[in-house]
Amino acid sequence: MKKRKWLILVAVMVIVAVVACLTLKWMLGSAVKEDAGGEDTKQEVVEGSEEPEAPEPEMGEAEVDIPVPTASGLQFQGQNYTLTFGRLMLINPIFTVGTDFIAARRGELVDMTAEYGVNEGLAGNGRPLLDPEAAPHLAEMIADYRSAYPGHDLETRSCFRLVGTQCGRLCYATGTSDHHTGYTCDLIDPVYGTELDTDLLAQHPEWQWLKENSWKYGFIDRFPLEWAGGPMSEPINITADGTTGVYETWHYRYVGIVVAREIAEGKYNGGQYDSLEHYLKATGRIENLLVNR
Repeated sequence: MKKRKWLILVAVMVIVAVVACLTLKWMLGSAVKEDAGGEDTKQEVVEGSEEPEAPEPEMGEAEVDIPVPTASGLQFQGQNYTLTFGRLMLINPIFTVGTDFIAARRGELVDMTAEYGVNEGLAGNGRPLLDPEAAPHLAEMIADYRSAYPGHDLETRSCFRLVGTQCGRLCYATGTSDHHTGYTCDLIDPVYGTELDTDLLAQHPEWQWLKENSWKYGFIDRFPLEWAGGPMSEPINITADGTTGVYETWHYRYVGIVVAREIAEGKYNGGQYDSLEHYLKATGRIENLLVNR
């Protein structure tokens, strides 16, 4: 009998201990919730009230200026602040560069013949030199041109130039030529000879293909007819609205694929092919195309 009472007492003590433990655990849990403002509030604090700042979105090619070539140590030589635009730099009779910049730029370029087998079509011009970023894009464009038109080819008539030329409306003195950028090549199709004849090239479907497709490789028709500003017999008439004063069907300039597409599709020109000058003004990079600060 005594043994039975002892077992009952032990069982009661165990039950009391379990109940006490559960009660204590519940009380401690309530205290934690109270201090944190309740379960819902605690969740809100962790995920909502102090939300970390979102990372900066990656900026596309069209929104930022491109890293400048190393010759940019001379970027203000000639007062041409557009050299800070990298592949969007503007060199023309208003926005000029000096011989120091031109000489330094030459050392940054690659030989298109040695690296990609692109031929120079005029003896005496030397090797075609182009910016390392632009070079493979030009090689790809030439390869696709050959595929589109079997029996045809593209060669350069000149790319980078150390000096300017003096031959009237179509030429620029040293320091004023787009060829100093290192992003430019004059292109010819040997089927039509080696002369740069605007009227001859413009009528051929191959050249129409080049203008319509060059943006896919990052190149633009640098001097389209739409921005020539009048008959070629007139003096170069660069204007404040983006007129280049020149019409050349063979002159192609690398600006990167995003920008090239915006220029070709006329994003800032009512859907019509744009000029580089007008594009730079429309995107806020240049305020006054007639003033080089």
